Amino acid sequence: MKRYFFITVLALATLSQAEYRVFIDNSMAAPQTSTTQKYEERVSVGPYVEFTNVKMKDTDYRYKVAGRPYKISIDNSFTYGFAGNMPFDQYIGFYMMVAYQYLGIDYQDKDLEGGYALVEKYDREWEDFNDEMDSSDVKGHQDLHTALFQIGFDLGLPLYANYNNQTMFKIFSYIGGIAGKTFFSNDSRFLSPILWGYAYGLGARFAIHSVTLSAGIRNSREFIHTNYEKKMSESEYKNDDEMMLDINNYIQPFVNLTISLF
Repeated sequence: MKRYFFITVLALATLSQAEYRVFIDNSMAAPQTSTTQKYEERVSVGPYVEFTNVKMKDTDYRYKVAGRPYKISIDNSFTYGFAGNMPFDQYIGFYMMVAYQYLGIDYQDKDLEGGYALVEKYDREWEDFNDEMDSSDVKGHQDLHTALFQIGFDLGLPLYANYNNQTMFKIFSYIGGIAGKTFFSNDSRFLSPILWGYAYGLGARFAIHSVTLSAGIRNSREFIHTNYEKKMSESEYKNDDEMMLDINNYIQPFVNLTISLF
């Protein structure tokens, strides 16, 4: 028994002094340097900011209550969200953006005196309207929150792409469709409508290793149309109580910082 014990100890001691060599097959790994390969864009995502400025001269609208025309003004927040891209090759890619924007809408009857007189008329003659139409329908403010989704394609031209130091600079253009949902945060009589439109623009993209910075300009058109949940007008047409916004934004600067997912 002792003999077997000493043989086992001797074998373990011998193995502990043996040299081990680990062979790693890296024939399929990417080379550290290359004179033929170029920097390759990867799927990436990150924060997006557009310095949006809605201008009334570029906005078509209709705003009516009880068939009466109104005038409006719009203030807005910047557009905040996340954007990413999935390149097919060094020239063509697929991109997507989800974002949020606030629109503040001040409205008033073009004939304020006539608008308030109509409220008084309803108050006196149509008791059914007494709890529905009031002075806030003549002049007031709407808080509109928009959730945006944009998807499309970009076409780029790399001006510099170095594999060894993992850097790239390219110019690109893009086009895409917009869809979204709006929400009123105040006690609006309007139904919360969907939003749709399109966007296009151009920019430049600089990448170093897995980090990419894109900047450029965006042009967009966004369309919204909604009606009062309950009709105010004596007319049978629901569009006598409506809000339609056709917003055109031109040359809006944006930045997008992304990091590769793999």
